[in-house]
Amino acid sequence: MEETKRLDFLTNNILVSSQLEGKWYKINKEELDFSHLLEARVAEFTQRFPERTIASDIENGIDLEGDPLLLEILVNNLLENALKYSEKDEAVKVTLHKNEQDITLQVIDEGPGIAIEERKKIFSKFYRIGNEATRKKKGTGLGLYLCRKIAKDHNADILMTNNNVKGSIFAVRFFL
Repeated sequence: MEETKRLDFLTNNILVSSQLEGKWYKINKEELDFSHLLEARVAEFTQRFPERTIASDIENGIDLEGDPLLLEILVNNLLENALKYSEKDEAVKVTLHKNEQDITLQVIDEGPGIAIEERKKIFSKFYRIGNEATRKKKGTGLGLYLCRKIAKDHNADILMTNNNVKGSIFAVRFFL
């Protein structure tokens, strides 16, 4: 069942990536409760991965104009990566906050982090860190590429920084 979900997730990433690149996907922006969308994604991942700890600090009532499907894909990819690249006993944290200038979503993990020389490449299509001999996790290298494309289409930036002790912080800033 888990492998079927993983393959479905990968297939959707490939299809949406192709549609966005070919401009066949018509972005359907609407006013939506982004807090609710994020809470629903966290709940679904918590149910899918009951052995994992996913902590959240999600400010209520944050509305955003965006395409619900694309924003769901963005969140799914960030959560999937955080869980995939951190150990089972390490927590993943999701935060969402709004201020006068922007809305910031963060997905924080305690995995191995990403080497400095790799950071400029991680948002490239089909790019995966490491090499074939060292890669242990399955993937296509489309997740972060899609995240950057979706963020850009929603007047947002995405960036990656190191977590304090170990791991990564992916932040998406939606400009108001």
